[in-house]
Amino acid sequence: MAAGRQRTFDKEESLSKAMEVFWHKGYSGTSLSDLTQAMGINKPSLYATFGNKEELFVSSINQYVDKHGAPHFEKLLTKDLSLQERLTAYLYSIANMLSDQKLPGGCFVTSSTCEAGSDCLPQDAVETILKINTASTKAFTNFFKEEMANGSIESDSTPAVLADYLLTIQFGLAVMARNGAKRDKLRQVINQAVSNFC
Repeated sequence: MAAGRQRTFDKEESLSKAMEVFWHKGYSGTSLSDLTQAMGINKPSLYATFGNKEELFVSSINQYVDKHGAPHFEKLLTKDLSLQERLTAYLYSIANMLSDQKLPGGCFVTSSTCEAGSDCLPQDAVETILKINTASTKAFTNFFKEEMANGSIESDSTPAVLADYLLTIQFGLAVMARNGAKRDKLRQVINQAVSNFC
């Protein structure tokens, strides 16, 4: 019996290309033709490997979180640095990604969160985005709880409010970067924001 025909594309590489298309154009602005052209595959291969457009979007945004989102959080956990230094390193790391000329610009999660507020995203995609933002808020809240317990931050605000504030800063930086703000300008905003924490 003849062996089955092997696929001529790399699944992870194709998913990365799809992620960049969704990141650049948004869910509603992305067509199947945009995806197949960027991924270098035909529609039957797309459906067979990734499912429909909605499933591909969910896989793409989850890959974005793993590749371009989660690694920044490690900057907050460097125990030999002060809170101010850690927050600065964390937000600078994000700013570097947001302004990277080799990437679509801005933040895929931020732009998708804006899309989720309209009727243009399928329910599974909306639920995925909400889950990502909830997980981020929970991680930040736990971070600030620990910092308060360690005495490294004194604030009348609750850890939950500080977490929301940090997420708001991130979203704001993403919008600025998408609108063409350069890295130096993002860093000026970050320095001001960090001074409010510390």
